[in-house]
Amino acid sequence: MHLQQQASEYGVSATNAPAAAASGAETDDKKKKSSSASATNDKELREMLTRAEGRTLKNVAEEVLRTERTSRAEKSKQLFAMLWLRQTCKHAKTSVPRNRVYSQYADRCATERVQPLNPASFGKLVRVIFPGIATRRLGVRGESKYHYVDLALVDDPIEGNELERAGSAQSGDFMGLRQGSGNPHIDFNTMPRLPADTAAFPTSDQGIDPQPKTYNTGSASRGRVFAEPHAPGYTQSRHTSSMYEQELKFPPPNQESFQENDSIELPNIHDYVPPKTDIDAANALTALYRTHCTSLVDCIRFCKEKQFFRLFTSFHGTLTVPVQKLLAHPNMAPWIRECDWLMYQKMIRFVSRLTLQVTPPVVLHFLDNVSRELHKHVSKTFQGHPLHVLEARLEPATLFAQLLHRMLRANQAAHAAAALLMIDQNRSQMWQDWVTFVNPKRILESELPDCGYEEVYTILTQDVRSLLQPLSTPVWLENGTHYQEAALSTAKQHGDSPITNETVIDRLAFFLSNLPTRFPQASTRTLLHCISAVGTAACREITVENGVSFSPWWITKVFVDEMSLWLASLGGFLEHRPPVRKSTSPSASAADLDSRLSNGGAVRGNSQGTRRYSSLGADFSMDTSFISNQGKDSSGDDSTL
Repeated sequence: MHLQQQASEYGVSATNAPAAAASGAETDDKKKKSSSASATNDKELREMLTRAEGRTLKNVAEEVLRTERTSRAEKSKQLFAMLWLRQTCKHAKTSVPRNRVYSQYADRCATERVQPLNPASFGKLVRVIFPGIATRRLGVRGESKYHYVDLALVDDPIEGNELERAGSAQSGDFMGLRQGSGNPHIDFNTMPRLPADTAAFPTSDQGIDPQPKTYNTGSASRGRVFAEPHAPGYTQSRHTSSMYEQELKFPPPNQESFQENDSIELPNIHDYVPPKTDIDAANALTALYRTHCTSLVDCIRFCKEKQFFRLFTSFHGTLTVPVQKLLAHPNMAPWIRECDWLMYQKMIRFVSRLTLQVTPPVVLHFLDNVSRELHKHVSKTFQGHPLHVLEARLEPATLFAQLLHRMLRANQAAHAAAALLMIDQNRSQMWQDWVTFVNPKRILESELPDCGYEEVYTILTQDVRSLLQPLSTPVWLENGTHYQEAALSTAKQHGDSPITNETVIDRLAFFLSNLPTRFPQASTRTLLHCISAVGTAACREITVENGVSFSPWWITKVFVDEMSLWLASLGGFLEHRPPVRKSTSPSASAADLDSRLSNGGAVRGNSQGTRRYSSLGADFSMDTSFISNQGKDSSGDDSTL
């Protein structure tokens, strides 16, 4: 009777009262088990931290990289976070924004190339290290945010009320309130490698002129890159651009050397943020985006295909709500674009060293997959985001994918050409047919615009011979021809012996990279057309006259054309620099995007601003490094470039 009355009071029938009581007891048991499991887990974490006494953050970061994709991966990340909290935070009679603590943690993760924990997991560790810590929402109405009470950062870059007020100032007032986005340099060479069969990148510091000269490589040209070159049809019904503008420009022969341990220094976010942006949210976005970019570069460097595509999907899981709102603001679209451009520039500098090298098939397959799938994957991953965010990520990604495609074609063409050019008999026959059938003056008449005749004549009659050295042709072959002077000059200086220890592929690549300096007034597109047209005309002559070497000549021409296109595309991409900005209006980015999309559907880029038979570094100085230990790891997914 008593049970019925009690059940009736709570709206439960007498019949269901025993079931309700049992359900309540079961819920209490679950809560107790959950609480017990949480306490046990916290105890294990504290014991793990105690055992790690004396270890440095860098040492633990190495462990995180070693245990990646293993059962210990999460524990290693937790240990890294706890050590960082113990070293960076302290009890104090003050408070610190939660976002600020997490952003500094994420920034250190970027420096050590460690994937950060998400904010919720990191918050649990704060309570493990600082038991009983309270969280309160502090600040004026409308601008309040969560703080950790009785906690402080040992070295807080934003201290005092004055800097707190800067969070609601104009974006231009943020300058100077924080350190550059780069932070400490990453020493890639001292970090552990994944358990993959590695093949280290060739070094790029050989043959660099300590005081490089200034070269004029001609004016840049505009081109277009299709967003989806494999999709049928010219016009497609789509919201994003179907083409992106590309800059074509040969890189200077003295291009700045590439240092592997250079960190990614993102543009100053405070030059882009809208007015009244919370400075902690801006700094958190910088730290997390820098970590994101660093991890993606590592995936390209170590050929981690699955993780490369997964990082795009998981990125937003590391962002708190205020940071996500900031990222989605139209003002941030140019900043996202410039950050991604810098990231892809670093990737292509790594990859460009493979252009003329014998590369493991697993590496070629990985790069080919990235070039084919990157645009599609970014479109799918960010389809739920504002259009300006999607376009900002698509433009540099599409240009990077096109660069990979160009590099792979140049690599394949180099394989085919080198197999023929390394045979002395082939080169001698090629030169003999050239002298016999190719009339340089006729080629100049039919293929060149009204300029450059004398320089091209020198190339056809002298440089071609030098590129094919060493030769074993009859001494009388060039007598009475356009090539007599070149033969006499070469015999006098070198006795018809090899000029250097470089291969023909080496010399051709070096010749092409220096070619624009000989035609400084020609635009890049004009130079590309002339290279292709002159080569085609010469090969036609040899083919029509049934020259024995027509096949080696055509294959060599294919390599010359592919290498020229690769160099021009690479130089234009690396030429890009973030514009210097002082401030932005809230609607500038969105208005600019709308006008560009309505104007032909193309978003314009900012243009200012085992060894193969050779290895040409990203700075285009000759390199003699080798690729070793080719292959892939036991997982079958990743290898290392």
